[in-house]
Amino acid sequence: MQPTVDVFGAAELLKIHPETVKKMIHKGELPAAQVGRAYVMMTKDVLDFIENAVIRETAARMRRPSKSPKPRRQVASP
Repeated sequence: MQPTVDVFGAAELLKIHPETVKKMIHKGELPAAQVGRAYVMMTKDVLDFIENAVIRETAARMRRPSKSPKPRRQVASP
């Protein structure tokens, strides 16, 4: 794997559109350097972003109560 990726390489790793990667860069969510007109990112930073997202979202799912079936109401006998 290459030590750096451009916007398209990051988009491929993240499975998102390249424009979304650019938005993430502008928001400061992904560290990047602009070289000329292109952005360059460390592959490690993109993979770290993915790893942190997986950890964060898994932890959030584990905190949610499980969806168990609702208890049935008893019908009163006449």
